[in-house]
Formats: sequence, C-alpha cells, structure tokens
Amino acid sequence: MGTKLQFGEKVFVGKKVSTEYSSLFKDLLGDKTVKPEDCFVFEQELFDAIPVPVFINDAEGNYFGANRALADFLGVERESVLSQGVYHFLVPALAEEFRLRDAELLATGGRDTFEGRVLAWDGQERSVIFTKAVVHGRDDRVLGLIVTLSDLSELKEAQENLGEIESQKQAILDGFPGTVALLDCDLKVIWSNRDKKQGNVVDADPVDLCCHQLLLGKIEACVDCAVRRSLLSGQIESGIQKVSSEPDTGEGKYFELVATPIKDVAGKVKSVVAISRDVTEKIRLEKQVLHSQKMEAIGSLAGGIAHDFNNVLTPIIGQAEIIRFRMRQRGQEDRELESSVREILMAAKRAKGLVDQILTFSRSQEQKSAALYVHPIVKEVMSLIKVALPSTIQIRQELDINCGMVLADPVQLHQVLMNLCTNSFHAMEGRVGILTVCLAKGEEDQDGQSWVVLTVSDTGTGIEASVLPRIFEPYYTTKDKSRGTGMGLAMVHGIVSRYGGRVEVQSEVGVGTTFYVYLPVDVCAPGPLESVLAVPAPVGGKEHILVVDDEEQVLDVVTNILKGLGYRVTSTTSAHEALLLVMETNCDVDLLITDLTMPLLTGCDLCEQSRKNRPDMPLILNTGYPEQITEELLQRAGVDEYFLKPVTLQALAQVVRRALDRKKPRVSAADAAV
Repeated sequence: MGTKLQFGEKVFVGKKVSTEYSSLFKDLLGDKTVKPEDCFVFEQELFDAIPVPVFINDAEGNYFGANRALADFLGVERESVLSQGVYHFLVPALAEEFRLRDAELLATGGRDTFEGRVLAWDGQERSVIFTKAVVHGRDDRVLGLIVTLSDLSELKEAQENLGEIESQKQAILDGFPGTVALLDCDLKVIWSNRDKKQGNVVDADPVDLCCHQLLLGKIEACVDCAVRRSLLSGQIESGIQKVSSEPDTGEGKYFELVATPIKDVAGKVKSVVAISRDVTEKIRLEKQVLHSQKMEAIGSLAGGIAHDFNNVLTPIIGQAEIIRFRMRQRGQEDRELESSVREILMAAKRAKGLVDQILTFSRSQEQKSAALYVHPIVKEVMSLIKVALPSTIQIRQELDINCGMVLADPVQLHQVLMNLCTNSFHAMEGRVGILTVCLAKGEEDQDGQSWVVLTVSDTGTGIEASVLPRIFEPYYTTKDKSRGTGMGLAMVHGIVSRYGGRVEVQSEVGVGTTFYVYLPVDVCAPGPLESVLAVPAPVGGKEHILVVDDEEQVLDVVTNILKGLGYRVTSTTSAHEALLLVMETNCDVDLLITDLTMPLLTGCDLCEQSRKNRPDMPLILNTGYPEQITEELLQRAGVDEYFLKPVTLQALAQVVRRALDRKKPRVSAADAAV
C-alpha cells in the first residue's frame, strides 16, 4: 500500500517517502536550512509550474510523482497514475520494455534521450521526446530518475505541412515552362528550378551560373535587363530580351523577364527572384497578327481601287469588243485594226487579272476553279516578266501545249508562276543567268493519275541544304527585309496543294535552283485543244432591256453592246428613275440589269422593289466588288444572274440570253400577291 503524507494543504501520494528524497529536494534547492517537509512541498509546486510533462521514478524504477502538466496530458488524476504506473497510461504496449530501460539507466547512470509515441488524454497517439536523467544524492547515491516529455505533435504536424507545401512549391516550379531563380546582388544564382537536363547552354550547375546564362542562355552579360533594373530600383521590373540571332535567317529568340526584389526589414534589397519565359512563338504570332492586320487594310484599300479600276476597264474592253463585233457584222476586214483591237483587249484583260491578283492576295477570297490549259498563262506571265528582267538574264521557254488541262483558277496559277519567276530573278540579280520555264506532261503515278509538270529553273546562287526544309514556311525568308515578306513560296505551296498538286525543289549552292510544280490532269476536261479554243458567236435578241449604272462610261458601253446584239435598251444613271419605270402599269421591260453599288438606292434594293412589282421580270446584278456577291444577297434580292466588271461582250451576251430564256410568264403584282 502506498503512504499518504500531508504537509499543510499539500498532499503527496507515493509508495514510500524517506528523508533521502527530502535530501534530494534539498540538494536541488541548494538551501541547507529548509526543513525536509517544506522542501518537498516547494518542489511539488516547482514541478507544477513546469509547462511540459515531468514525472519521477525512484531508485527501484517505481513511479514516485509528477507535475500537473503530466496529469493534464494524460487526462487523469495523479492518484490513478500512482496506482497503475505511469507507463500504463503512456505506452501500455511498451510499459515493460520502458521499465527495463529505466532499470538499465539507473544501473549505469547518465542520460537517455529518444523519440517515441504515447497515448494522450484524447486517445490519440502523439510523438514525444523522452529525456531521462539519473538523480544522485549528496553522497552520489542514486535516488531515482527524472523524466520529461516534449510533445512533438505540433512540430510533426508543422513539418508535415511544411513538407506538403514544399512539395507543392516544387511541383509548381518543376511544371513552370520557364526558369525561376533566386539571385544575389552580384547576379549569381543561389537557387534555380533548372538544371543541365533542362537545357542549359553552359555545362555547369545552376549555382555556378550568372543570370544571363541561366535565364537567357547567353554567354555575354546583358547591358540592361529587368534583373539589373530591379536590384537598382527595388521595384518589380519586367521586359523582353532578344538573344543571339541565327546567322542564316537573322531570327533570334525572345525571353520575357520578370524580376521581383526581396528586401530585409530595413527595406534594403538582399536578393531578387527572376522568372524567365521563352516568348519567341508569342512574338512571332503577334507579328503575324500585325501582318494580317496590314493585309486586311490593304484588302480594304484594294477593294475600293479594284471597283474604280474595273469601272475604267469596262469601257476599254467593251468599246474594243464593239469595234471588233461591228467590223465582223459589216464584213470589214482590216488586219491592222483587228490586231490593234486584239492588243487592247489583251492588255485590258491582263490588267483585270492583276486586280484579281491583288484581291486574291489580300483577301484570301475563295476562287472559282475551271478546266484550263496552262500554257496561255505561262506565255502571259513570261511576257509580263520579260519587261522587268535585265538584259543579263536570258529567258527560255519549252511549252507542250498538248500536255493536258488542269482544274484550277487562272489568276492563282498566274500568281504561282509570278512568284517562282520573281524568286529566280532575285537569285540571279547582279549576274548573268538563264531563267528557264518548261511545261510538259509528266508520267502517270501508281494510281493512274496523270500530271502536268511546270518547271522553273535558274542559274542563280542556289539554296543551302540546311535551309531547304523551311522555304515553304510562312514569313520565312533569306532575303533582306526590303526584298521579301516570306509569303511567296508559302502561297505557292498553299495554292498548289489546294488543287491536289505538290511542289518539289532541287538546288545546289553556286549552280542554281529548280522548282517542279505538279498539277493533276483534269480527266473530265474536253480533249482536243481546238474545241476548247472555239468560241461560239454571241447570241442576241429583240427584247427590251433596262440598264442602270451610276458610271456613265460603263452605262454607255453596256448599252452599245446590247444594242449591237439587237436588243432594245433603255439606260439611266438613276436607280429611282429606273424603279419608277418598272412600277408603271404599261411597262414593257423584259430584263433589268443594275449595278450593285449606287448612291441613294443600291442595286440590291432596286431588285427587291422591282421583284414586288414585276415578279416575272429577270434581274441581273453586276459589280466591281466580287467579295460582296454572296448567295444570301442574291436570294434576298431575288436576282437571277450576276456578272463581274469588267465584262466581255461574249460573257454579257451569254448571261443576258440565259436570263431571258428562263423568263416566267408575265404576272401582275396583285396576282403574285394572291
């Protein structure tokens, strides 16, 4: 049984109490005049003041006493601990092992510190540090053990949280598509998320590198960059840094730098966190967008120019065809005059093609493909480019006119050949050279497909083998910025691919370059060349046609062509006047031809109003703005046919006759409403 002693209001319960323990407490206090009973009471209060759990075992390893912190930790009264033993509450499964360990320590003396887990009052295991020390009396006799428990639960939890935070931070840094580094004031790298495996240009650890080497991959130091500015200003700084241009293309890499200073409590900059990100692709895309915006502006300008230019070309082409048509009607043969008219028409149509090229290049509008022979386009391009080439460059042509037809847009084929010839000219500029253009029938492939092969070769500088794989990339060019945009060969490749063809190139530096353009033969195209070139005589009629156009010259030429074909024509420059004429009860107009773009009342609105009053009357719309003609617009206006300016006599005759032949029986507006 235990002994219960009472000292005033203090109660202590233990297995045994002797003057030896009173001496122990007296030794600890260092006060020789205090009575043993008072020492013991004072020592208990001292233990209770200690914030960490402390208990005492006697020389035989039996629990002797503890402070209040241990009782609170266990959640029991101190008497319960006395009756069952402290280890029963702390580590029931290891109680015996701990007692043996205490016996060994009492026998050998000294201290013992180790980490373990104990049961707290809430039933949860907690990590603690056991610190055990042997206590001696004044005669070095072992009196017992004093044991402290340092609760590590909060520390462990903090370490786990810290480890999780560190793991999250590392995952963020490792996943960042760039470089993050901590730099000192001398721009030396203290720490970085980047190592040699991630592509440092210098074979060294990140901590051995300077900021320009790690962040930008440069050997030479930066004269001015965001990191230096941040160290000087003490503020967050950012900027774009260009690094080492490639010698072949003049292109380089771009890096975005963001530097954030780290300051001490006094506000002095001690280090800087720098973030570097490769934004080369972003810069390239921004340039493409800027270029696209420029091209869009050019397209808007080109559309207006094209409309006015087509209005100029319309009377030129129309009047020339009227002259030739009347000469043939009257049986007058004048070869010189016929030749002059033919040259006028060829020049005007070539100008029309150039306008179409501008619209195609700047608007990327959808083109209409047709079965055609390539050799007339080649001849036209060569006659155009011959004027621009110096006399030092000789032109050779080898054309097979029976190589077959292709399904393509003539303007785009014109563009392909012009780009290839222009490239060849630039390759031979300043030297004597030969530009050779060949057109031949290629061999059938394994699928039985026949090919038309257009070859453009030069004796120029040639293209290096390292550059060849990139020549068809958009905006890639080896020319000076004032000489090329990098879009020529990309456009060639895009057009040819769209028609199911391919482009191949052979080049040797110092010898020259040859481009092979393969276009599939259109198996559905007419066979004999003569049948394709045969143009039927224009067909006229006796019907009454109303023509509306705000351009007097265009109005005159269309009127004269129609009158020459035998039609009765009423013409006006006022859309309102034309609408009033259509609305008359006794109006005998059989067909309306109107321009699309007119002041006050557009051609589309005129057609809509006319359709309400004359549902039977065919409507033809014409314009110099090809991009404005859409299926939605034609359906809304009820238009039967349309043509683009400038129009030829043959084309106008065909579209008019086609519309009139589809004319419905005349129905009044009232009947149509019913």
